[in-house]
Amino acid sequence: MVTDRPTKLPNAHPQNEDSEPILPGSPHVLIVDDNQANRVVIAAFCELFSCTYESARGGREAIDAMGQSRFDLILMDIQMPDMDGMEATRRIRDLGGPAAEIPVIAVTAMVEPEDIRAYLATGMCAVVEKPIDPAALLKAMSQALKATNEDFTGWRPRAA
Repeated sequence: MVTDRPTKLPNAHPQNEDSEPILPGSPHVLIVDDNQANRVVIAAFCELFSCTYESARGGREAIDAMGQSRFDLILMDIQMPDMDGMEATRRIRDLGGPAAEIPVIAVTAMVEPEDIRAYLATGMCAVVEKPIDPAALLKAMSQALKATNEDFTGWRPRAA
């Protein structure tokens, strides 16, 4: 596992008028991307959104991380050299137990309708396009964290 620390941003933990964190409960996020610059950018957004995080450089590291830490959410790149994000998501779902229930959000530049359908069929719950719009990322993360298993028809692998 990698620890990419972003440069501290001003007001790194913005809060609303009631001093509530942007994402209550300080969710613990796994950032999976083979590109260090992308991991640093996503990590900065996680800090802005009041999240803690760990990073993995690819699908294999992400799967290994499932046995080492507990995560509330996974932000998964799609195109990675060791194992793509769809295969990593399938394998995480196959682990069973709590790891299989973690919402996975695809973070990718590949957002054609057929791509999105494939991500959802794989077990991902949402897609955020690169370059990342912070508002779109926050919305996807918030919805994924609020959803119950029944709310998300896309994040369980479909029956064969």
